[in-house]
Amino acid sequence: MIQQNGTAGVSGTGFVPATWIAKQIDVLNDAYAGNDPVGHGANTSFRFSLVSTNYTVNSSWYNAGPGTSAERSMKTALRIGSADDLNIYTNSGGGYLGWATFPSSYQNAKSDDGIVVYWASLPLSGYVPYNEGDTATHEVGHWLGLYHTFQGGCNGSGDLISDTEAERSAAFGCPVGRDTCRKSSADDPITNFMDYTDDDCMFQFTAGQSGRMDSQYATYRAGK
Repeated sequence: MIQQNGTAGVSGTGFVPATWIAKQIDVLNDAYAGNDPVGHGANTSFRFSLVSTNYTVNSSWYNAGPGTSAERSMKTALRIGSADDLNIYTNSGGGYLGWATFPSSYQNAKSDDGIVVYWASLPLSGYVPYNEGDTATHEVGHWLGLYHTFQGGCNGSGDLISDTEAERSAAFGCPVGRDTCRKSSADDPITNFMDYTDDDCMFQFTAGQSGRMDSQYATYRAGK
């Protein structure tokens, strides 16, 4: 289940047409079904349906960034549902493409739960190279318990997923053949949704990521 809450600036900048929202749901479902161009993506157990759309004209909420009083006000007023209902907020991004809450945070911060994405990151906008909807795919990954592929760099426990290669730092663009961790047996996972590459470069989750999302959802979200 997905609940889309949009916030638009007083000028009208930030308006997200219904066609963009419908396409975003399609993008999420393709990503989480493993419908990638080379057939290597994991078919996860998650699918999304649009339940409601709420347009709000509020310049403060439009400019809200992570951890601000404006974000708290926006989410307190608009959030709908329980732990297993995904609320997506669109605004200026507050200087970011997006941010998200983790499943383990829900119990102590219920009104904060959800993801926020820059409105132009939705598919069908002209915000190249981030206009194919994968900012939301990435942030929903966090909402389901995934860390970045570059979490922890080349050492330590990293992203807690055994089948994502270690990565020293975030990748941008689409640097094919990038290998920042020489101890790793393969190149950096630049095509993974949990990296920072361009939308047309990222197209898959791994089986290990799928398993972690299942576990995190069952523990912190299902029926909560």
